[in-house]
Amino acid sequence: MATIQYGTLNDEFTRIVRRQQDDLPAHVTRDAYFEDHGVNNSNTGYYFDTPTGRTISVEFIQANDTYLWVQLHRHNDTWITNQGGIIRNNPDLGWWLVIDPQHPNYTLEGQEASIPLTLAAVTTVLQQLPIRPDIPDHPTIMEGQQEDINIATGQAQAEAQRINIITPSNGALKGNPPFIFTGDRNTSRKFINNFDLWRLLNQHNDTMKKPLSRVVTLLSYMDGDKVDTWKEEQMHILEKAANDGVQETDEDLWKDFIERFRNAFTNQNQKEESYQKLCKLKQEDSLDDFFAKFKQLAFEAGVPLDDKGTIETLKHAMNKGLTSAIINSPNFDPTADVPWTFKQWEEQARQSHLKWKAAAEFTQRRQGLFQAFKLSPRQTNNPGQGGFGRSNNWRNRNDRRTTS
Repeated sequence: MATIQYGTLNDEFTRIVRRQQDDLPAHVTRDAYFEDHGVNNSNTGYYFDTPTGRTISVEFIQANDTYLWVQLHRHNDTWITNQGGIIRNNPDLGWWLVIDPQHPNYTLEGQEASIPLTLAAVTTVLQQLPIRPDIPDHPTIMEGQQEDINIATGQAQAEAQRINIITPSNGALKGNPPFIFTGDRNTSRKFINNFDLWRLLNQHNDTMKKPLSRVVTLLSYMDGDKVDTWKEEQMHILEKAANDGVQETDEDLWKDFIERFRNAFTNQNQKEESYQKLCKLKQEDSLDDFFAKFKQLAFEAGVPLDDKGTIETLKHAMNKGLTSAIINSPNFDPTADVPWTFKQWEEQARQSHLKWKAAAEFTQRRQGLFQAFKLSPRQTNNPGQGGFGRSNNWRNRNDRRTTS
């Protein structure tokens, strides 16, 4: 459904037609969400949760020579609003990006624009990321409820500035976008991993299919003093590529960008440090935590799990008793032509650990019974020496109680 033009909103109430499908991109909706109650159902449409916990009906319309989020009120089976329903300066509700054809300053002709023009548009987007275009100054009181959704400009948190760059004809991006990366080397790997998961989820979306828009989308999730200069440098690199005739579909744009990101924000000595940590790793209480940490460090160090050296490291990292139990298990054959894989070592370690736990629990319960009956473990297997059988000593004690 296209955005309907309503002319000028004034004190008179105007009937608003609600959208019947979720067709607004994520950077426009932001925290607004769509509820589908069925075709031609008056309750189908966009909603927004106010800071005070109330849910209001909203719609994104074209009015007053611009695009507006407005609060709706029900009138019989229809929805209405007026100039008092205009929602202004709310960072939790978005607006068109300059690369959207609906944006007033959109100048590209057609979906497939030349790359120099696309880069110019992208540059404008990055410069405008923290803000949203101003909306004409109108009163913002509508039946005493508007104050709940007017949040002062500048008070928005970083999460409210997160933005999705998408191709309008291809739908909104799905799933959870990555967090805002501020340049912290300790979080750079997690940031890239989160973005890669999001990219794979949206691999058929034009935003993620085209390397140029993929790069710009990732740049839009970087913010802060540690990354601002680097972001500007990346834009110059992209502009130079455009001037050299590089197409926006060239995968080298993405590959080269990721390499520059890793060189700038990741620990270059991570492999060596991870290998040192792997060699020093020792099993503690949790076997699950131990194997998870071992595999993580091996991956970061670039060490194959089935490598002979890795297996030897594993043997020394596990508790000595567990390693001995594995070697002494009937499944293990040290003379086999094909040595055990890491998976086989892990599976046998878990089986041996479970057997040890079962034996320990049995011993603990057994000792508890000894203590309850005030018996010695050495007495349990000889009926003549007490224990759970009817021994002579047990009868003698009862006989003494009876005769006394």
